[in-house]
Amino acid sequence: MRWAWMLAAAVAAVLTPAGPAPAQLVLEQALGRMPPLFGTPQEYQRKGNESIYEVARRFGVSASAIHNANEGDLKNGDELLLIPTERIAPLAAWEALALVGDPAASGSVSVVVNLTERNLYVYQQGQPIRCYPGAIGMRGWETPTGDFTIVNMRKNPTWFPPKWAIEEKPVPPGPKNPLGDRWMGLSAPGYGIHATIAPSSIGRYVSHGCIRMYPEHAHELYELVRLGTPVKIIYQPLVLGYRPEEGVVYLAHHPDPYGLGEVTLEEVRKRLQQWGLAEVWDEEAAAGAVSKPQGIPAAIVGSSVKVTVDGKPVQFALAPIPRGGDWLAPVEPLAWALRARAEIGPEGNFVSLERERQRIFLSPGDRTALVNGQVVDLNAAPQLAAGYPVVPVAAVARALGASVGFDQATNTVLVWSGN
Repeated sequence: MRWAWMLAAAVAAVLTPAGPAPAQLVLEQALGRMPPLFGTPQEYQRKGNESIYEVARRFGVSASAIHNANEGDLKNGDELLLIPTERIAPLAAWEALALVGDPAASGSVSVVVNLTERNLYVYQQGQPIRCYPGAIGMRGWETPTGDFTIVNMRKNPTWFPPKWAIEEKPVPPGPKNPLGDRWMGLSAPGYGIHATIAPSSIGRYVSHGCIRMYPEHAHELYELVRLGTPVKIIYQPLVLGYRPEEGVVYLAHHPDPYGLGEVTLEEVRKRLQQWGLAEVWDEEAAAGAVSKPQGIPAAIVGSSVKVTVDGKPVQFALAPIPRGGDWLAPVEPLAWALRARAEIGPEGNFVSLERERQRIFLSPGDRTALVNGQVVDLNAAPQLAAGYPVVPVAAVARALGASVGFDQATNTVLVWSGN
């Protein structure tokens, strides 16, 4: 591949000033099409033999979600519990907006139910605003997937028993009515979203296909939706999402209640490949998430590592990725912070940076670089992330005459430009 450096040198004879905006726009637009993270994680010190169900309902989650999120049998008290209130919303904004065919009918609100996590999400203007746990259909009475709408709504409904029910007569409103006091019927005949008189069933798959909710959540949802609100029911045990304020891509692995197929590491790789991230993921972190369906978002692209240049933090759309003792990060913000000029080749096939009389050429996937006319080995090869070049921070900084250190206390790459 030595000829690639010669071609890069010829093409990059004229360099243009770098700026942070192009990199941020390219990556943020690409990664922003992924589903967002929703909520923040919480911890709770369980008191004595306080029941998991009591804790779950207090935090608006299900007992099964708390069991999945925490190790151990949870039979003894006094554990410090992780409350799974951080989630990856299953749809991105553009997908959620596509559900709203008639804003006047839907109120620009849509509902998405992911059966694997047994959670119901409410989107408004394409963004998730609520997440409620639910109970779904048992084996043999699986809740159907597909695109539906809310076609009828009732407070204090009467339940008319279907053929499978033991009861033969209609059940009037009251404490024995399995529909609770709120009913939102779907365009799938016989199916709906409703409150329940058995709140301990939330988070399980025990119904005959309807989606049960805690009564207080059913009341909230009833006020948010209307006739014509779209409801999308999906089955996704593997969900990827992006948190732009961190610059990190996460993976959530949910259980497979209907036995439709376990998530594999190869499936994760293929999904990342669709987003252009298959060369920059943390395979070990992904393997840990795949090994157990806890439903907890795990960082698999990007990290908590920060970069400062002359004491000033550098903002990246994709956070630095540890590789071979170096850290891969988007090229233009780094170049801008170093007061270097940068050029990116067609489709990111090379990167050229110049600062004063120092120059470095790199090519994604190649662990050698041309530094001031000399071929040098790199600890980590540059790569493409969502089609945009990410380059080894330390190698680039040193090639351009800067010095590099690492502060373990703050998890920060320290770069001193010498200017």
